[in-house]
Formats: sequence, C-alpha cells, structure tokens
Amino acid sequence: MNPQILARLRDLCRDEAAFEQIRQILADEVQHLEQEVNQAHFRVEEQKTLFGVIARLREDLDLEKIFQATATEVRQLLKADRVGMFRFYPNLGWDDGEFVSEDVDQAFPSAIAQTIHDHCFGDQFAVHYQQGRIQAVADIYNCGLSNCHIEVLAQFQVRANLVVPLLQGQNLWGLLCIHQCRAPREWQATEIEFVTQIASHLGVALQHAELLVELKAEVLERQQAEQSVQALNQGLQRAVIELQTVNKELEAFSYSVSHDLRAPLRSIDGFSQALLEDYYQHVDEIGQDYLRRIRTATQQMGQLIDDLLNLSRLMRTEMRLQPVNLSLLAREICTELQQSQPERQVEFVIQTGLVAQGDLRLLRVLLVNLLNNAWKFTSKHTQARIELGAIAQDNGTRVYFVRDDGAGFDMTYANKLFGPFQRLHSTRDFPGNGVGLATVQRIVYRHGGRVWAEGVVEQGATFYFTLVAQEVDT
Repeated sequence: MNPQILARLRDLCRDEAAFEQIRQILADEVQHLEQEVNQAHFRVEEQKTLFGVIARLREDLDLEKIFQATATEVRQLLKADRVGMFRFYPNLGWDDGEFVSEDVDQAFPSAIAQTIHDHCFGDQFAVHYQQGRIQAVADIYNCGLSNCHIEVLAQFQVRANLVVPLLQGQNLWGLLCIHQCRAPREWQATEIEFVTQIASHLGVALQHAELLVELKAEVLERQQAEQSVQALNQGLQRAVIELQTVNKELEAFSYSVSHDLRAPLRSIDGFSQALLEDYYQHVDEIGQDYLRRIRTATQQMGQLIDDLLNLSRLMRTEMRLQPVNLSLLAREICTELQQSQPERQVEFVIQTGLVAQGDLRLLRVLLVNLLNNAWKFTSKHTQARIELGAIAQDNGTRVYFVRDDGAGFDMTYANKLFGPFQRLHSTRDFPGNGVGLATVQRIVYRHGGRVWAEGVVEQGATFYFTLVAQEVDT
C-alpha cells in the first residue's frame, strides 16, 4: 500500500492496535482487488485468444496452421511448459497416436511425431473422453493415475497435466494437452473453462477439414468423371465420323452391287423371255419349263436385291420422334389388306388409343410387316382373327402385340424368326423372302425396344414389341 496513505492513517488513528486492524483490512481488500484485476486481465487475454482461433477458422482451413498458432497462444496465456494436439491413429482402438502440433519451452524435449502407445487408454478411458471428460491433474505422482499412464507422461517430463478431448463430430479425434513440467500445478476453473472452449472451436476446425477433404474428393471425382465423359465424347465423335464414312461407303457399295447385279439379271430375264416368245416352237416342254424357272429365279433375285437395299436404307435414315397413333395406322393397313382380297373372312380387332413416341414412317413399316405376316399366315383358314393391342407391365412399360390364329410356328425354331432370309415355312405354302421380320427387329432396336414372338403350330402366333421412348397417354 502507498506509504503516504499509511502515514496519514497513522496520524488519524492514535490507537496502534486499531491502526493495524485497518491496515490489514485494507491490505486484504487491495489483494482482492488485485486478484480481480488479474482475472479481468486473464479474461481479456482469453477472449483475444478465442477471437484469434475463431478468426483463423474463418480465414484458413489448414489444420496445421490453426493448431500451431493456437498452441503458441494458449501456452503464452496459461504460462505452461507445453501445449500440444495429440491425434489417435484411425482404426487402432485409441491406444496409439502421436502429437501432430505443439508449442514447448526450449528447456523440455519436443513430443512431435513420436509414436505413443498406451494400452490402458482405449479400453478404460476412450469412451469417457468421447463423452466430454476433462482430466485436470495437479501432480501425476499423487493423483492415482495408472502406472502405464504415468510412464507415458514421464517420458516427456510432465508433472501437471490438463487434457480436453478433441471431437470430430461424435468421434474422438484426439486430445488437447496442457503440460506443466517444472513443478506441480493447480489448474484454475477459469483455465479449464478456457481450454474447453478452445477444444470446442478446434473441433469445428476438424469438422471443416473433414468436409473439405470430402469436398475435394467429390471435386476430384467429378473432374475425373468429366475427363472420362470428354474422352468418351471424343471417342464417340470419332466413332460417329468413322460410322458415317462406313455408311457412305456401304451405300455406294450397295448401289454399285445393285446396279452390277441388276444388269445381268435383266439380261437373263430378257433373253429367257425372248427364247420363250421367239423360239417357242423350237424348244420342247422341258426346255420351256427350264426357261420359266430361270425367269422366276431372276425375278426373285431382283426382289431380294430390292429388299436388301430397303433394309440397309432403313438403318441409315434419320429418326424423327413424334406421337404416333398406332391404332389409326393399323386400321388403315387392315383396310388396304381387306380391299386387296375382299373375299376373305377376317375379323380385325384394333385396340383404340394406342399412341407411342416414335418415327411415323418406321412405325408404319413395322405394322405393315407384322399385319401382312398375320394376313399371309391366316390365308389358309376360311375365317381368321387378327388383333393389335397392348398390355402394361409392372414397371410401367407398354408391350404392344400383333396376334393371329393362323399357321403359327414351332417354338423350337423361334430364334430364327428375325434373321434375314430365315423362313419357317415353305415358299410354296406362304410366299416371301424372310426380310419382313428382320426389318421389324431393326425398327424396334432403333427405338430402343425389344421384340419377341410366341407361337403354336396351326394355333396362331403373337409378336410382341416395346418402344423405350415414353408412351403418350390419351
């Protein structure tokens, strides 16, 4: 206390005993005020340190920098000998780990990057720290610590220890450790509260770091996916160019073959006809039959060439998707069939409201081939039934079908139905060249669907097909 103030008090107080009592009271009060001032100062410095930690969290996501700066500031504020961040090795049961950051007095050894094993911690204490336990030990030799724990601390010359868990979400990531090495130390409640707040903010940094790692991994994955897509697009572009080139070459080849084949076929057919007309009297019946067969074969060959060209052209034309009324198309086709042979007794059953998304021209060709097949293979029945309809599958896909009660087929040979020039019936019974169903299959494939058939000999056949494009409700 100020000597001048004491002198004035002595002059005012003649009783020496009373003076001593007043002096002691004032001394105690001054001491109390000094403690409050010191605590207030500590609080100010504590808030500055907390503010610094929070500011770093907002500015930087580098854990190493955040840990190092925080360790330095905390050690300066608490006047401790060592402040370090200890991390457990993942998936090892919290028994092993190392200090990843520290600030330590030069008089004591560094604990950085030294592997630490404590076989007691994982089984006995980890769950408690994961729930927020704080350990404040004034003297490691007089606080009932286990021998294994004392051995770990003693190798770093620790006498007093303050430990707060570092939580990454709900997971115990590591420990914030405050060491006093020179002598034992009683940890104050304000110090424990301060360190707890620091650990809480570091936990936020750990979560941010984890999110950043996940974000970087996601960004990298997306970049790799984009690179893969770019490479795939480049490959597709090359494939498209090559396919266009091949298609042009194929088209030129097809027309060349067509022209080169048609000329001799026309010659064979023409000279055969000339022989039959001009030299009819000089050729016997067997020779005339041979000439007729030659003409029939050349005409069939010409038709096959046309069918092949049409099939090839069908796969090269550009598709134009639009809503197509299959019911209306089928009625038009069936009307044409009936008019071609009005004497036949055929019942047509066309389900109404069948609208699909597809190419109008291709879908018309598809229905023409399927309905023509049904018309042809019911021709030997005095009465027949041809049906077009659709059924909905559980996944919402619509399955269309064309069904007849005609000649049918043996399911043993169903795998041959859609191959070009593959036939299951003799041309004497049912004329044709086996291109119609191959055409149907290609049209369905171009729409992304599939086609299949079921049949029983002399009980009819049903041809099913799907179109992947979304169906239009009517």
